[in-house]
Amino acid sequence: MTSSCRSPGVVPLLLVLHWRHGAGSPLPITPVNATCAIRHPCHNNLMNQIRSQLAQLNGSANALFILYGRFPRVSQLSRAELDAKYTAQGEPFPNNLDKLCGPNVTDFPPFHANGTEKARLVELYRIVVYLGTALGNITRDQKILNPSALSLHSKLNATADILRGLLSNVLCRLCSKYHVAHVDVTYGPDTSGKDVFQKKKLGCQLLGKYKQVIGVLAQAF
Repeated sequence: MTSSCRSPGVVPLLLVLHWRHGAGSPLPITPVNATCAIRHPCHNNLMNQIRSQLAQLNGSANALFILYGRFPRVSQLSRAELDAKYTAQGEPFPNNLDKLCGPNVTDFPPFHANGTEKARLVELYRIVVYLGTALGNITRDQKILNPSALSLHSKLNATADILRGLLSNVLCRLCSKYHVAHVDVTYGPDTSGKDVFQKKKLGCQLLGKYKQVIGVLAQAF
């Protein structure tokens, strides 16, 4: 589990406690040779907090996916969105979610629900880092492509906030109970060089994968 961090897109656990919002890569906060250390005492009910955060994410994942891809009802729109004639991603997404937004993400970190708590937490950590940076890229793209989609921006930001809290709690648990100093992680794909359609499609696929995997994670803990 502990290994060299020289490969592109791979960073150790303690470097990714917080990612830049929308930057597409984690924000380094400690040296590469850092030992397992936490900045504040861990809560006594860490696992309950982790379960609660996973349940919260699971409860909102489908609504986020639908808001991203479909035409929302008029009653769900703010005045600014109505004025902008907001249509989510526009055609052909609203009627082709299954075709365009299938969770076909080949580099997504694996998860094994039958592993030990330590193994599941390590895999959860990898997944949250991947999702956090992917969500940052989606939010960045949507603020450019759909600047008036305020409801979508708000849900993306709220999800990212919960993921950051979850990441902090998982780190606390890994350090305080299992003394895990490093976990190699990869992070979500950078969309900055893609065209508009590919940005929208990849964002939709990633949210579809997020909706799928967060349910598995919520059940596993």
